[in-house]
Amino acid sequence: MVNKALYAEKLKSINSKLSAHTNLLIVTKTRSLEEIQAYYDLGHRDFGENRVQELEDKARDLAKTCPDIRWHMIGHLQTNKVNTLFKIANLRAIHSVHDLHLVDRLIKGQEKLRHPIDIFLQFNTSREEEKSGFETYTELVEAAEFILKSEKLKLRGLMTMGTLRTENFEAEARRCFQELQVEKDKLQSEFNIKLETSMGMSQDYEIALEEKSSWIRLGTMMFL
Repeated sequence: MVNKALYAEKLKSINSKLSAHTNLLIVTKTRSLEEIQAYYDLGHRDFGENRVQELEDKARDLAKTCPDIRWHMIGHLQTNKVNTLFKIANLRAIHSVHDLHLVDRLIKGQEKLRHPIDIFLQFNTSREEEKSGFETYTELVEAAEFILKSEKLKLRGLMTMGTLRTENFEAEARRCFQELQVEKDKLQSEFNIKLETSMGMSQDYEIALEEKSSWIRLGTMMFL
């Protein structure tokens, strides 16, 4: 059984910490339909998934009871999954566009989209090899140029994750988030556009809030 009273308290607690420019993305990887439905019934609309297949299944199963849900793809996206992802009716954004090859595939497949979606370019601020993401500003500029010329892909901002392997977790998270803000500011000036940041998860979201993140991605802590 889902404890709706507990979920309501969690949502109220998190929302009380958010400024007007910060949005909460509830990550529902491995969570049940009932758990997602509970947060939807409480008025929340933005949910994130790591895998295309799980997102496709949940989007289908919740289509009738959550008609206004907004799905965000936040996990590693393989090029062979793009067409499947693009057929999901309530897809709002992809936070994990990590290289030019994927950008090219997204542009070529955009006719499958039912409506325009937001794109966040993933930037590897930690420089950890196991993480995907662009690693130079030049790469970000090239990717941005392609997306800005597309019809249904809307450049919304940049995404990053803090360093995993470090002795000073908080300091490294802050460094990563500050670096992303710098890259975002440079891109904004380069193209004269307004961009957002997607950074901060359960373990470091409070630091991300201090660094003025536009989106925080919270999973486990929203369900315990």
